[in-house]
Amino acid sequence: MVIGVMGGIGSGKSEVLKYMQDKHNAVIIEADKIAHDILFNDEKVKAEVKKIFPEAFDGDEINSDKIAEIAFNDPNKLDALNELTHPPTINEIIKQISNAITKYVVVESALFLGEEVADLTDELWFIYCDKKERIRRLVETRGYSKEKAVAIIANQPNDEDYNSAADEFIDNTGSFDKTIEQVDFALSTMEC
Repeated sequence: MVIGVMGGIGSGKSEVLKYMQDKHNAVIIEADKIAHDILFNDEKVKAEVKKIFPEAFDGDEINSDKIAEIAFNDPNKLDALNELTHPPTINEIIKQISNAITKYVVVESALFLGEEVADLTDELWFIYCDKKERIRRLVETRGYSKEKAVAIIANQPNDEDYNSAADEFIDNTGSFDKTIEQVDFALSTMEC
């Protein structure tokens, strides 16, 4: 079974993924890590990125802080970056799904997975966490300023959009034990 997991930054998707991997032996495919690898290691993509974001480079290397600051403060630049990285990211996700040989494959993305990947999933799960808690987590666990956390969240889909696209709603605002109960229940209903 292929489960698409989506939700905004700071919603606790990583905790859910770790639980799925540890407890249910799931193969985890993280879209953001794949996109990051493509952005920093695919020379063709880097060349195109340099044309759009020359100020984000230190010589021939992308400065991750600079590109993040530019992209998350300019929706047009973010769209341009996504247009360059999404197609190869989706291709790699599809390849990894095809090669997985476990009961559960979990594809995680902060953004919508796109039709190509969503069509390969049996269910889409929305990992929800209220905005105030997400900001708190980002400030405390990642060291972001409150302003940076708010800016990143503002450039992601809103909760209503995630929820309307999802088959399952997992609330990760409170205790993680409650989240685990919801995850296990969702898995048990998939198996019926």
